[in-house]
Amino acid sequence: MRFLHTSDWHLGRGFHGFSLRAEQEEMCDAVCSAVGEQEVDVVLIAGDVYDRALPPEWAVELLEETLGRLVDAGAQVIITAGNHDSAARLGFGRSLMRSSGVHIRSALEDSWIPVELTDENGPVLVYGVPYLEPQLHAAALGCERAHHTGVARAVTQRIRDDRAQRAPEAQTIVMAHLFAARGTASESERHIGAEAAAGERLDHHEETVGGLSVVPLEVFDGFDYTALGHLHGRQALTDAVRYSGSPLRFSFSEAEQEKGAWVYDTVEGSMVPLDWAIGRPLKRLSGSIEEVLSPETLEKWSEAYVQVKLTDDQRPEQAFQRVQEAYPWLASFSYAGAGQVSGGTTYSQKLKQARTDTEVVAGFLEHVRSRGPDEPEQQLIAEALQEARA
Repeated sequence: MRFLHTSDWHLGRGFHGFSLRAEQEEMCDAVCSAVGEQEVDVVLIAGDVYDRALPPEWAVELLEETLGRLVDAGAQVIITAGNHDSAARLGFGRSLMRSSGVHIRSALEDSWIPVELTDENGPVLVYGVPYLEPQLHAAALGCERAHHTGVARAVTQRIRDDRAQRAPEAQTIVMAHLFAARGTASESERHIGAEAAAGERLDHHEETVGGLSVVPLEVFDGFDYTALGHLHGRQALTDAVRYSGSPLRFSFSEAEQEKGAWVYDTVEGSMVPLDWAIGRPLKRLSGSIEEVLSPETLEKWSEAYVQVKLTDDQRPEQAFQRVQEAYPWLASFSYAGAGQVSGGTTYSQKLKQARTDTEVVAGFLEHVRSRGPDEPEQQLIAEALQEARA
């Protein structure tokens, strides 16, 4: 039996003001194609199906269409709610969908009720654990403290107890949406509790340092495969504990991440990465405006989402307009070094120190372009001020 492990679809999400609808439609096509090409029996979506609790209508319609295509292709689908999803809304109609092969796990008690499957070696139990906010669920689970580690331990113990009663020798797959130790974050995940900063690697002994939201890996001991969601980079924490990552890039910190999914075979015990290159590439560009607008750079990145940081000593004339015209998918624009006031003096301090109108204008020019007016400009300023007074 082959499982396609995905997560963090974030349907309805945009990118710096640009719609990602076309990219997300392409992503859903890729998932449906993978079912046929990889002979997938079950598709796992480990949380954050939507990007927000009230997704746009087109995102809901896209999910419905995609689920129909997956079922028509012969696959079952198991979905868990993530921290971006509204568990109640995502779980609407789950009892009716179950008969069609779509299994939604959105409530606490769903966590230890498996989807029961069978491969050529015997039973396979899939436990879908939705995102569980500790403040809401710790008491019901008998946890003394409301944090993610305690909740995860309590839930996985109930899963082990259920398996022992149901089918002790069954292969066991657990889906969960959380921040696991040793995971590497990016800038686009919404923080769960007091997570570590983006890019920081966390080990199990750092739980109280990195934040109570970090769950140690031994919580998942004894399971054949743990399919995680929440972190957007595809990564293997152990052979049996993995993040699929998001199929799309949602921040410039993900520009170099490999995107795709995992294909897990219960008979062979193999975990094979599936690579996807969906949507526009992302690129951070830093340098002078001549470097950013050079023919070589434009030829390579003019159709990418770009983050531009100019480093010119003086603010170039019409810099933003020139860059935006050259890069129609400009997502972020800033200066580094230009327009900074030397000596730690702020513009408001310069205003207080100015004794004449001429000094006010000169202070403004120094603030926005890192140099005051030259002699011809001083003459123009004097004439303009005189005209204004007249």
